[in-house]
Amino acid sequence: MRHVSSRIMPRSLASIALLGAASLVLVGCGGKAPTAQGEEDSLNIGVFVDNAFGDGDFFDQASLAEDPLAEQFDATVSTYEGQLEAQNFAPLLQDAADRNDLVFVLGFEAIDAMNEAAAANPDTQFVFIDGEAGSEDVVSAVFRTQEGCFMAGALAATVNAANGSSTAGFIGGVNAPVVENCESGYTQGVAEVDSAQTVASQYVGSFVDPGKGSEIASTLGSTRGAYSVFAYAGLSGSGVFDAAKAGTDIAPIGVVADKSALAPSKVPGSLTMGVDTVMVDLTRQFVDGKLSGGDVQDYGFAEGGWAMVYDEELLSADDIAKLEALQESIVAGDVEIDE
Repeated sequence: MRHVSSRIMPRSLASIALLGAASLVLVGCGGKAPTAQGEEDSLNIGVFVDNAFGDGDFFDQASLAEDPLAEQFDATVSTYEGQLEAQNFAPLLQDAADRNDLVFVLGFEAIDAMNEAAAANPDTQFVFIDGEAGSEDVVSAVFRTQEGCFMAGALAATVNAANGSSTAGFIGGVNAPVVENCESGYTQGVAEVDSAQTVASQYVGSFVDPGKGSEIASTLGSTRGAYSVFAYAGLSGSGVFDAAKAGTDIAPIGVVADKSALAPSKVPGSLTMGVDTVMVDLTRQFVDGKLSGGDVQDYGFAEGGWAMVYDEELLSADDIAKLEALQESIVAGDVEIDE
């Protein structure tokens, strides 16, 4: 059975009255504008991704916001897919600005095009998810990475202790600040649960090399004695699950979405990213007139930015209870996590 830790929602979300069902548009665009359906006076929201939906990861977490946005705000939602083709970004973002009141943008490849579109279209509010846009015209939403990765480390140490291991593996994509922050949080989480455990880390040097990720995971497990392995490495991280399925004796921990299906009966839990919760919260602020260009808002467990999912077949009820108590301590501010 899957056990989902309580995602603490912003208090103000609970007070939003349901405004009724709305028409919802889900269109993948590759240089082609979506067809908007809805009342002219309804709230129109665009969701642009620099690649495509269907990734089972970050972009699909954003797509989970579509129904809540429609139900809670009577919104019409249109989606735009850049397909990692730079020539698509500017025209799609301009179309999004023309058709929508609020546009969420995901994917660093399109950040420059987004900033230009936001500057040229002051009547449309652009919001960049998972990073600072560096523009006074764009609202930025960032996740407290070290906080989420702290709980992944706590899970890793807990699983290790139950399986006779004293080494937790960490795989990073590239040596970027956000990944290094994650490694720091992960290491602190391991130490919080068991200071005698160590972390064996290695970087892939790429976010898009699952083969290399699998090779590193196998090395961490077979040579360096790691049992729990957590990858903050984008597509390269999927190689950890491949290694587990291929027979390497490791317990891969998921990130962004519940990754249990990638290595059935081997994934003790996942650190999930509340992209949908963040989008709903920011929409509420927009409707209330509280969003301003240049704002940078951060999200952790308290705001619904992160949540943990545990496998009750691989973790005891007592271990899950201890992990949830630790998460509550983080929310209460009783645990200090260094960046």
